[in-house]
Formats: sequence, C-alpha cells, structure tokens
Amino acid sequence: MIERYSRPEMKSIWSEDSKYASWAEVEKAHLATLVEMGDAPNDVINVFDKAFNSKTPADYLAREQETGHDVIAFVSEVGDSMGDKGHFLHKGLTSSDVLDTSLSLRTRKSLEIITNTLQKLRESLAQRAFEHTHTVCIGRTHGIHAEPMSFAQVLTSHFAEFQRAHTEIINAQKTMSYGKLSGAVGTYSQMSAEFEHSVLTKLKLQPEAVATQVIPRDRFVSVASAILAATNAVDRFATNMRHWARTELGEVLEPFGKKQKGSSAMPHKKNPILAENLCGLARTIRGFAGMLSENVALWHERDISHSSVERMALPDLFITADFMLSRCASLMEGMQIRPEAMQATLWKSGGLWASQSVLTALVTSGMNRTEAYELVQGIALEISAKVATNQVKPKQFLDDLLQNKKVKETVGAEKLLQLFDTDRYLKSLPVTFKRVFGITPEEYNRKNAEAIHNKIPALQKIIKVTVELLPDVLDTEAKTIANDMRLSGNEVIDMRQQKCFFIRMPGNTNPESMHKYASEVLYNPVIEQFTVEVIQ
Repeated sequence: MIERYSRPEMKSIWSEDSKYASWAEVEKAHLATLVEMGDAPNDVINVFDKAFNSKTPADYLAREQETGHDVIAFVSEVGDSMGDKGHFLHKGLTSSDVLDTSLSLRTRKSLEIITNTLQKLRESLAQRAFEHTHTVCIGRTHGIHAEPMSFAQVLTSHFAEFQRAHTEIINAQKTMSYGKLSGAVGTYSQMSAEFEHSVLTKLKLQPEAVATQVIPRDRFVSVASAILAATNAVDRFATNMRHWARTELGEVLEPFGKKQKGSSAMPHKKNPILAENLCGLARTIRGFAGMLSENVALWHERDISHSSVERMALPDLFITADFMLSRCASLMEGMQIRPEAMQATLWKSGGLWASQSVLTALVTSGMNRTEAYELVQGIALEISAKVATNQVKPKQFLDDLLQNKKVKETVGAEKLLQLFDTDRYLKSLPVTFKRVFGITPEEYNRKNAEAIHNKIPALQKIIKVTVELLPDVLDTEAKTIANDMRLSGNEVIDMRQQKCFFIRMPGNTNPESMHKYASEVLYNPVIEQFTVEVIQ
C-alpha cells in the first residue's frame, strides 16, 4: 500500500522484517519443543537467535535468487550460520507449516489493531450521539423528506452497525487463532499431532482440525468479510456525510483548517474530501475481499495460486482498513454538526413530514382511509411542487390543512397543531439508546453530572484495575466495560489485554479509597471481582 494510506503500526506488521521475524518465531517454537522432548541440545535456541539476528532481509533475498524458494532461502541462510546445530532447524516441517502458521500470527495481530482502532471510532461516535439527543433533523427515504427524528438516532444507527462489525472482528480473531505443523499433506508423516500441539501452544494458537498442506483459505475469507463489515459501515457513514454537506443542506460539515483550500480555481469551495476519500477506499477493500474469496478452491491438498494474491491483498486489506477506520474516527470527532441548518431543512418542505400523522388522525376520527389518503395527498402534492423553488412557508402544510373545512371539522385545529410538534418523534429515543448503549440519555446525563460533581480538581493518580468476569460472559477483553466507564464520565486513559484498565483517579489513593472508587466506577453485573493497584 502507498505511504499516503498507511499508518506505521499496521504497516510494520506487513514489512519484510516482520515477515521474517514471524517465520523465526515459528521456527523457534519448533526448536524449543525439540529441546523439551530431548531431541535437540539445550543451546540450540541461543545458537538460532544469534544466527537469525546476524541476518537481514537482503541476505534472504540474495539467497532466494539462487534457490527460487523463499522459505528454503531463509532456512539455508540461518541454518548455515548455526554450524553443527543447523540440521535441527526446520526438521520435519514443510514450508507451508511455517508460512501459514506465521501468517495466522500476523493476521491475528493485525486484527487486534483493527479492533482497537474500531473501538476508538465507536467511542467518538457514541459521544456525538449523546451530545445531540435533542437535535431534530429530517429523516429521508429515497433521498426524499420522510419524518423528523433525532440526529442522535441517525448516529446510533451507524454506531449499531459498527458494533456488529466489532463483533465480527472479534470472531475473526478467533477464526485466525489456528496454525498447522502437520507436514506435506497434513498427515503428520514426520512428527506427531502432540508435537504440533506443543509448538502451537507456545504461539497461542490451536491446531487446524483437518489441514491439507495449508490452512484452509475459507478462514481468510471470514477475516475479509469481517473487515468488509467495518469498512462498509465507514462507507455508509461517509456517504451520508457527503449528502449532509451539500450546499443546499449544510447540516454536517467536515473539519476545515484555517489554511486549507478546497479548489485551485474556486476559492469558495469546501468539499467533503475526507468522506469522498473513504468511499473510494471502501471500493478497494471490496476488491481485496473478492480476491481472497477466489483462493478457497485450491487444487487437491494445495497449489500455489493463492500465494501471489495474498502477498498483495492481505497487507493492503489491513493497511487500508486501518487507515479508513482511523480517518473515520477523526472525522466523527471533528465534524461540525449544525442543528440550525437541520431545522431550516426540516421546515423547507412546509411540514409535509406530518402527512402520516394527519392521515392517522383523520382515520381515527372516522373518515374512510381511502378518502383520507386522497384528501391529504392532494393538499400535500400541491405544496410539494413548490418546494424546490422556495415558494413554501415553513408551516404551509398546517396552514392549508386548517383552511380545509373537511379536515378541520374532522380533526380539529388543536389536534392539528399537536401533530406538528417535533418532540413527538423523539419519544422512542430512550428505548433505542437503552438497547444500543445500555443507558438512556437521561441516565447518562445524570451519571455524567454526578461524576463531574464528585471529581476533585487535581486528577493526578493513575490506578490499574484488573477485572474478572463471570464465567458465561464472552467479552474476552472487557472492552464493553471500558466503553461504559467512559460514557459514564470516568477517565479510562488506557486499556490492555487481560481485562486490565488504567484509570485516572481523583483524590486519596489509600487502599480503602481506591477500592471504593473502583467499586463505583466498575459497577457492572458481569464483573465477578477485581484487583486494584497504584501505578503513578
């Protein structure tokens, strides 16, 4: 992937240095198991480390020019430098044992980065949703005004999609936690299944249940599908951003720097270039996913047709997805949400969005549905024809309904006025928030206010809290708990593996106060117990 769309951490995983390091990791675990079983001398690991550390990617590439085989080049180059211990290296293995097992390691590591980046994005989006629970906008179907809704619900819809993608990414990490050292066609002709298990355990991998010469490629399709779920979610959000930013709307704008320029020819331009960029990159992800799906149908126990595809598609898939999620998170943090523009757009159609409510009121009051529909439609379409040329007053629909004798007599003026109250369209938001975030806007505001009130101005101490979840809870890294803590106003400054949080704590850090503070912060029914210690 070109530098423009690469971030250092992900790029480094797919570098040549990292590739050879992952091969060495597999070979080293293999040697360690030989030592454990008494089939190799104890010093073989140190000899291997010294030999490997003396080599560079250029050495392997030079040897590959002779051998025409990258793994043989690696094994020969390192093995020759191991002296009389060299024959232990790669003993009983085939190249795919090393290639595929190391590829699982790099893929899983990449998915961990994607998970963390996606978590930051979700936090940014959740924050913006809670900020705009009372911001009313027009909902659209087919691009046409439909009914009012809270802009928070719009954002929550996107959050829920990213939440589903997050679940798929977590599952993909499990899918890629497999390796194989079962030999040429997966029959363990040179070593036992027990030996394989011992090696893979050191790498925190499980043995592939039935391997051929390779790990089945449907696993990589599952990974691509999970990545696709996340980047498609980015694509949908970015597409909406582009619509919201239209000149005639201006409801949500991208951040725009003081010295930024939008066009070389037109100084007035402020284009949604970040969102457009994300939509374009999403197309490349779909291409990579398609390539990887073509790799499933290999000949018999394997062929090498998948290799060239994966050398390009896997690095570019991860590097691009990581860049997209990071850029999207920044866009969510910096986007300028304009409630006043949303209000102007809401009333631009003269209040036609109340047509369903008017229809329902007429039918409820005893009018035949077909008659009521035609009556409301006739009034509405006359107004609709004038909307594009700005010939419609903000409450034109209400005015025209009040002037219609049949409507006024059937429903009544007071009831008609109530139908144009936009708060009616926000009543289900607490239910939606409870489903998605586990907390209503009111509960969030109350907890946030209490947290702010209770904080001591100087927040100087950092405590480490390690939690233990109930046995049936599947949140392997407790990231949902971290998100809940942040949404409740607590400052989680870092989060690590093994369900470990670093929290900035107010006030005294004696054991009693630490435990009390952690108890309040970590109030969650899925936590069985936790431990606390001062870090700083």
